[in-house]
Amino acid sequence: MSPSAPNNGAGADAAAQPESRDAHLRAREEQFLRDLKADRRRQSIRQLSLNILGIILFLAAWEATPHVIPWMNRLLFPPPSDVVGTLRELIESGELIENIRVSLLRVLNGFIIATILGTLAGLLTGRLQLLQFLSDPILHGMRSIPAIALVPLSLLWFGIGEPSKVALIAWGAFFPIWLNTYTGVRDVPPVLLRSAMSLGAGRVQTMFLVILPAALPFILVGLRQGIGIALIVLVAAELAGASSGIGYMIATSHQLFRVDIMFIGIATLGFLGYVVDRLFTLLQSYLFPWYSSGK
Repeated sequence: MSPSAPNNGAGADAAAQPESRDAHLRAREEQFLRDLKADRRRQSIRQLSLNILGIILFLAAWEATPHVIPWMNRLLFPPPSDVVGTLRELIESGELIENIRVSLLRVLNGFIIATILGTLAGLLTGRLQLLQFLSDPILHGMRSIPAIALVPLSLLWFGIGEPSKVALIAWGAFFPIWLNTYTGVRDVPPVLLRSAMSLGAGRVQTMFLVILPAALPFILVGLRQGIGIALIVLVAAELAGASSGIGYMIATSHQLFRVDIMFIGIATLGFLGYVVDRLFTLLQSYLFPWYSSGK
């Protein structure tokens, strides 16, 4: 019986060694993840600090320019201190908030129409070769027409009300959504389609369970581009026949030589574009976290 005791002890030590190694590996992995998170946090803080510093330096240079250059006209190139004072007046009067609300509503309506029509057209032209050949020269030819060239025509067709502005925004946002959807649907790997057919999937099931998920990254890119185009076309749509909106505010300030209000309108468009893009990216990463395009 005595020889068995050392054997049992050796077996226990051998069994404990793998557990010890696993615990050591887990500890090293947890430490690595903590270090990685801390490094990312430091990088984010550094990037944010540099962004804020860049903005401060830009505003400081802008503020100093009219004072340093004697022939610079403050009315034509107002410093940030004057612009901030005008911005406060526009906010207190509610004029700026109302113009932002009107413009965002137009962008939203036009973008929804463009999303529906662009996605549907991309699905059809990507799957039906006959329809692709028939529509290819027409769609690509229309894609080359700038939206601002259609302003007079939209005013004649839809009047000076909201439909003309929404139609122009939908026109501009339609083409990136259509083109990206078409590319994603066309480039679905054939092995996925053959696998779905071998499993007995019908056309509708293949469309919703195979083609759309495979083309989704392209569709999301098209939607993101469409939002940016919609904000660009918004200005062209509001320059003629509008009585409110950011583009209207810029146009009227130009006629009154109010460059400070023009600066506010331009900065508002840039701010809205950045905020809308960030919100879309956050929503995309929340709904589809498995796609790297949403990061």
